[in-house]
Amino acid sequence: MRFKLPACLLSTLALLTAVGCAPDAALNKGEIVHREKSMYRDIIVLDTDTHRCMSFARRGGMQSCIYKDTPDQLAIPYTRAVFAGLMANPGAKRVLVIGLGGGVIPTAMRRIDPDLRIDVVELDPAVVAVAKRYFGFREDPGLRTFIGDGRVFARRQARAGVRYDLIVIDAYERVYVPEHLMTREFIDEVKSLLAPGGVVASNTFARGPLAPYEAATYQSVFHDTRTVEMSMGNRIILAGRDGLRPEHALRENAIRQQVQLLAIGIFAPELESQPQPKIAGYRPLTDQYSPANLLFGE
Repeated sequence: MRFKLPACLLSTLALLTAVGCAPDAALNKGEIVHREKSMYRDIIVLDTDTHRCMSFARRGGMQSCIYKDTPDQLAIPYTRAVFAGLMANPGAKRVLVIGLGGGVIPTAMRRIDPDLRIDVVELDPAVVAVAKRYFGFREDPGLRTFIGDGRVFARRQARAGVRYDLIVIDAYERVYVPEHLMTREFIDEVKSLLAPGGVVASNTFARGPLAPYEAATYQSVFHDTRTVEMSMGNRIILAGRDGLRPEHALRENAIRQQVQLLAIGIFAPELESQPQPKIAGYRPLTDQYSPANLLFGE
C-alpha cells in the first residue's frame, strides 16, 4: 500500500526528487576543507559546489551531509528515513540519539519540534567540535551532548531511571562497526530505556553478510520489527517497547505532519515502512558472539 497525498504536494515531491542527494562518487570529488586525526579516527570535511559532508574514511563513507544553500534540508536519505521513528511515536517528548556525526538529526528534530528534550551521546569530542564549527550544530537547554560510549551511557541512564520516547541509534560506520553496540545485550539495554510506547529507530546495513545477523539480533529482543528501505545501502529498523502501531497509523501521522516535515526536506512517502520478515537460520549477535566486523568485511 502506498501513501495517497493531496495534489497540492505533488509539485513539492517533484522538487525534492530533483534535488536528491549527490552520490558518494560525486561527493568524493570535493575539496577537503578540514582534516584532523582524533583519538579515534580521521575526520574529514569535504565541500562540493552543493554539499558539505563529514567522512570518517579517506574520501568515502559520508557520515553527514548538508546542502550548502539550504542547510535545514536533510541531504542524506537515512537521516530523513530515521524520522519514521517520530511517526511511530508522534507524542514523543524525550529523545536519545546515539552517535552525533554532523548533528543534522538532532538539529532537524529541534527545528520541527522545539519542545523536544534531546540527549546526544558521542564518543569522540573532536566530532562534536567539528559538528559545531562546520555543520551549525548548537546545544541549548533542551539539547544536550554527552561525551562517552553509547552503551555505558545507556546503562547509566537506565540505572538512574531515565526513560526515552524515541531512541535513535546512528553509531555504525561504513568502514567500522562498534561490535558492542550491535549485540542482543545492548539492544536489551536500549529496550529497557524506552518509556511506555517508546520506539527505537536504528540506522543499519541493508545488504551484505552482516545484515541478516543484525536483523536476527533485533528480532531476538523486539519480536515486531519494521524497516524503512532506502538507497545508498542503508535501512532503518523500527521497533517498539510495546510493539508498533499499524502501518496505516504511521502513514497518517506522516501525512498530518507533512508541512513540518517539508521544513527539513522530508516528503511523507520516504517514511513508509514494511514488516520485516522473520529471520531464520541466523544466530543473533551477542557479547560472546559478535563477529560484526568480520561479517562486514566479507
